[in-house]
Amino acid sequence: MHPTHLVLFDIDGTLLSAKEDAWKIPNAETGDEVLMGEVDLMRDVIRDITNIGVDPYRHRPSGKTDAQVVFELFEGICISEEEIYDWMPKLLEEYLKRLSKIIKGPETTELKPGVHELLTDLHQRKDVVLSLLTGNSEGAARLKLSTHGLEKYFDFKMGAFGDRAKHRDELPDMAVEKAKYHKGHHFLGKDVVVIGDTPSDVRCVEALGARAVAVATGSYSLETLKAEGPDFLFANLSETSKVLSAILSPV
Repeated sequence: MHPTHLVLFDIDGTLLSAKEDAWKIPNAETGDEVLMGEVDLMRDVIRDITNIGVDPYRHRPSGKTDAQVVFELFEGICISEEEIYDWMPKLLEEYLKRLSKIIKGPETTELKPGVHELLTDLHQRKDVVLSLLTGNSEGAARLKLSTHGLEKYFDFKMGAFGDRAKHRDELPDMAVEKAKYHKGHHFLGKDVVVIGDTPSDVRCVEALGARAVAVATGSYSLETLKAEGPDFLFANLSETSKVLSAILSPV
């Protein structure tokens, strides 16, 4: 059987989230507060690599790519895009080294409900190509997924990662082109499925006409996600049969 669906998962807030204890952020109330720990880590990396002290982050980090966060940290500083892109590999390499000292086991991340069951089912299907659409760099994605043994489920060759895109809207096309190259099949429209927890995950599929499955396990409420008009919306991924139907059934 040839694959008929390209299924792409976000990571942070969708599959798992870093725990407050890992970042030493007591009583954090939202996933954004925890993600700000990662942003502050990148601020430190920028200072140490470039000798430029950037201002505190002024944006909400959920749904952003790593590259976008770097560009937004440099806002208001007279640095060209070319210079930032030149620095990017070294910044992300050092960031990953430091991140690996914080995210280093199941005690540092929270696995979201139903994730193992859903991924096990999808991974076993011959009609599904299972990969990632994430704001994380590939290295950070592997690191986070490994805390709960999730990396085994995904074909990273088809993944779209945040170190290669300044905006999340660029990621779906990247994944489709990779799948076409590696699988010899051009996935179209609703046969491309993005599962994520932010409005950006829903919006990024619009130009492609892909299927958006939103899940309120991150920083955004069901009401906020519903307003974005996803094809399907869940409180979490625990009802495996219903989520599978949303991913695979005709729309």
